[in-house]
Amino acid sequence: MALMTQRLLDEEIAIDEETERSRDTERHETHVNQCEMSSSFSATSPSTSSAYQLEEHISAPRATPELPPSDPKRRKWQSHPGRNRFGCGGRLVCSRSHGAFVVTVILMIATLTVYFVFDAPFLWGYSPAIPIVAAVLSLIVITNFFATSFTDPGILPRVDNIEIIEMDRQQANGNGINDVAHLRPRFQDVVVNGEHVKMKYCTTCRLYRPPRCSHCAICDNCVLMFDHHCPWVGNCIGLRNYTYFYRFVFCLSILVIYLFASAVTHISLLAQEMPFGDVMRKTPGSAVVIVICFFTTWSIIGLACFHTYLLCADLTTNEDLKGLYRRKHRPTPPSSTPSTSAATNSSVGHSTKNPFYAGCFKSFFGRLFKSRFPSLLDARGYLDPHPTIEIRVPKKSEKSIENH
Repeated sequence: MALMTQRLLDEEIAIDEETERSRDTERHETHVNQCEMSSSFSATSPSTSSAYQLEEHISAPRATPELPPSDPKRRKWQSHPGRNRFGCGGRLVCSRSHGAFVVTVILMIATLTVYFVFDAPFLWGYSPAIPIVAAVLSLIVITNFFATSFTDPGILPRVDNIEIIEMDRQQANGNGINDVAHLRPRFQDVVVNGEHVKMKYCTTCRLYRPPRCSHCAICDNCVLMFDHHCPWVGNCIGLRNYTYFYRFVFCLSILVIYLFASAVTHISLLAQEMPFGDVMRKTPGSAVVIVICFFTTWSIIGLACFHTYLLCADLTTNEDLKGLYRRKHRPTPPSSTPSTSAATNSSVGHSTKNPFYAGCFKSFFGRLFKSRFPSLLDARGYLDPHPTIEIRVPKKSEKSIENH
C-alpha cells in the first residue's frame, strides 16, 4: 500500500515538472518573438530609412462613442459634439435652447388665429384682398421662420482627424507640453482683397477659423460668417440661413403693421354703427391684436432696419458690435516708412477697412440672392467604426546621420 502511494506521488511530481517546463518554453518563445519585432521596428527607424508608415486600428475618437454590435453603421449627427438637436435623420438642425423659440411660435400662432377669427371675416365683406394679403404674408413669415430655425447655419466640422490628434499628442509629450493648443500660434494673418485679416485658432474645434467665422458659445460650434445666435428662432444665424432670417424679419415687420392697421380699421368701422363698448364686446380679438402688434412692432421694425443697414454695409452683427472696421477701433501707428507701417498693421491684425465691402447695392443683393452655400456638416454621413492612422516620419538629413 505504501509503495502504491509513493508511486502516485512520484507520478504527480513528474507531471508538475513537465507542466512547468512547457510553461517556461512558451515564455521563452514569446520573449524571442517580441525581441524580433522590436529589432525589425528599429531597423525601419528614421535614422536608417527614408520613411516608414504605421497603420493600425484604434478606437474611435472621444466625440465618437463605440458602436453597439447591433448597430454597425452610425450617422455623424448622432455623435455631433456641439449642443444641437437634429430631426428627420439629420436633415433638420437647431439649438438645444428652445425656450424663446416656443414663445415665438405660440405668439405668432395666437395672433394670427385671433386675427383670422375676428377680423378677417368682417374685412372680407369690404374687400377679399385684405385677408388674402394677410394670409400670403403670414405664409411667407412662417415658412422663413422655420427655415431659419431648422437649417444648418454653416457649422464648421471639428477637426477629428486621428492623425493630427496623435501627432499633436506625441509632439506635446516630447516637448513636455500638457496643452496642445500652445503648439500653434493663436492668430494667423491672411490677406483678403489687399487687407490683412486675422484668423484665430479655436481650441475647441481645433482649427483656424476662416475670416468672418466665429464660435457660438451657446451651440458650441464654429459657424461660417457668424452673425449672432438668435434665441427667438432657436438657432445661430450664419452663412446658410441669414437670407431666411432677413426675409423673416423684414416680412414680419410688414405683417405686424398690416395686422395692426386691419384691426384698427375693423374697430373704426364698427364704431360708426354702435357704441365703443359694444364694439369691444363684439370683437375683443381685435383689441388683442392691436395690443400685441403695438408692443412688438417697434423692436421688429428696428431689427429689420438694422439688418438692412448691415446688408448695405456688408457687415455682420458680430463685426458691427466688435467694431472691427471702424477707424477708432485701431488707430494707425505712426511710422515714417510705408514698409514699417504695413508690418505693424499686419502684426496688429484687422484692417480698419472692410475688405468684403463691394458697394451698397452689390453687397445687399449679393448676400440676399446668391446661391446657398453647401453644408459642410455632412450630418447624414456614416461614421467609420475603425478609423486608421498613418504616421509619416521624414528622413533625417545625411549630416545628422553622419554626426550620430
